[in-house]
Amino acid sequence: MRTVPDSRSRSRLWLAASLVALLALVAAACGDSDDDTEAPAPAAPAAADADAAEPSDSTDAPEPETTEAPAEPEGAEPETTEAPAEPEPTEAPAEPEPTDTAEAQEPAAPSGEPVRIGILFSNSGPAGVFGPPTANISELIEEDINAAGGINGRPVETFLADDATDPAVGRQAMEQLIDSDNVHVVLGTHSSATRQAAKPLAEDADVLYIYAALYEGGECSSVMFNTGEVPSQQLAPVIPWMMEETGGRSWFLLGNDYVWPRRSFEWARQYIEAAGGEVVGEEYVPLGTQDFSSVAQIIAGSGADLIFPALVGGDAIAFETQAVDFGIGQDAIPRLANIYEENVLGAMGPAVTAGMRVTLGYFKEVDSALNNDFVARYFERFGADAAPHMTFSSHIYDAALLYAAAANAAGTTDTAAVAAAMEGLSMTTPTGEITITGSRHLAQPIYVAEIQQDGSQLIVQSFPSVEPDETCDPA
Repeated sequence: MRTVPDSRSRSRLWLAASLVALLALVAAACGDSDDDTEAPAPAAPAAADADAAEPSDSTDAPEPETTEAPAEPEGAEPETTEAPAEPEPTEAPAEPEPTDTAEAQEPAAPSGEPVRIGILFSNSGPAGVFGPPTANISELIEEDINAAGGINGRPVETFLADDATDPAVGRQAMEQLIDSDNVHVVLGTHSSATRQAAKPLAEDADVLYIYAALYEGGECSSVMFNTGEVPSQQLAPVIPWMMEETGGRSWFLLGNDYVWPRRSFEWARQYIEAAGGEVVGEEYVPLGTQDFSSVAQIIAGSGADLIFPALVGGDAIAFETQAVDFGIGQDAIPRLANIYEENVLGAMGPAVTAGMRVTLGYFKEVDSALNNDFVARYFERFGADAAPHMTFSSHIYDAALLYAAAANAAGTTDTAAVAAAMEGLSMTTPTGEITITGSRHLAQPIYVAEIQQDGSQLIVQSFPSVEPDETCDPA
C-alpha cells in the first residue's frame, strides 16, 4: 500500500493565487473592468463556483454606462457634455488592462485548512496499467478546483492509495486514507472486489465514497455514489448494435473470476438473447492469469462468432496476444470489449487490436471544445508520451468536480449534507453532459470506438445521456 500526499507545487500555487488576489484589489481600486475569464480549461469546476466570479463581472461592467448616462441630461451645458467624455479617453488606454482585468476576475485564492480528497486506485498488480493516468489527473484535480476558488474557500489536497489489485490491500489502503490521512471523501477507481472490502470502512467512519469505475451495478449505500458505467449503459444499447454491425449472433463470454465479470455476464446474456443471439460458451479465469492456452482451445471449438472479454489489465493483454496464435484473434472472431482502454490496447499492439470495438463512457477522442482543450492541456502538462487520459481517469476527474460542486452548494463537507446536494446534480465536463440520478448513479454518454490499423481509436457510435437502469434507497 502506498499513500502519496500529492502536494507537489502547492505552495507555489498558493503564492501565485495570493498575488492574483492582490492584483485584483489594485485593479478594483483603479476602476479596471471587462474582459472574460483567462483560463477556460477548468471550465467544468468553475461552473460549480460561478457565483465566485460573477461579482467582479457585474460590478465592473456597468461602470462605463453609468458614467455616460448622466451626460445626456446635462447636454445643454458645453462643459458638462465634455466632462463625461474625458473618462473615455482615460479608459481607452485600458488596452494594457487585459492581463489585469483577467486576473481581477479570478476567484479569491483558497486559504485555510485543506479539504482532503482521497483517491483509492490500482497502481500495481494486474490493473496497475490503469494507475499512471489517474495519478496525473490527481494533479489537475488540485489545480482546477483550487483555481476555481477551492471548496468553500478552502484549498483541496489529494492523497493517493494503491490497492495493488488486491481487496485485502485495498481495505488497508482505505483504512490509511480514513484514519491516517483524515480525508473528507474517497474517490475510487479499482475492482469491485476492493470496493466490497473497503465500503464497510467508509460506512463506519461516515466518509463519502464515490466509486468512479465501471462496474456490475447494484451498489447502494448511504455514503456511496457511483459514477462509472454499468451494464445497462455499456451493454444494453451496444450489444444489438454490435450484432447488426457484424452479422454475428453466437457469443463466447470470457472474464476474470470475481463479481464484476460474473454479474456483467448475467446482464449480457439477457441482452444477447433479447437481440436474437445466443451464448455458446462462458469461462472464468483467476486474476493474474497469464497462460490462456486451454481457454483458447475451448473458444476455438465453441463455434462462437463474437467474443465478449471482461478481462482486466495484464490478463487482457496476455489473452489477446496469445489468441492470435490459436487462430481466434480479432480477425477471426470480432470482439466487443467493455474495459479495454487505450493503455491496455497500446500494450497489445495494433496488429492484435485493429478492428476491435470497445464500449466506454469516455475516450480522449470525444469531439468537443471542452474535451479537446482538456486533452491538449493534459499532454502539454505531462508530455506527449504520458499514459493517455482514459475512462478511469476521466471518471475520477468528474467525481472530484461533482464533489466540489456539491460541497460548495452545501457550504460544508459534512457527508449527509454533501450527499443531499449531489442528488440531481448536473454539469458539463470533458466527458460530456452528466447527471446524478435518484439511484445515485450517473446518466452519461456512452461511446463505441473501433480500433484502427495504426492503433488509434475512432468513435463510430455514441449514445448521449444513457440512463442507468439502477435503483437505490439508502435510507
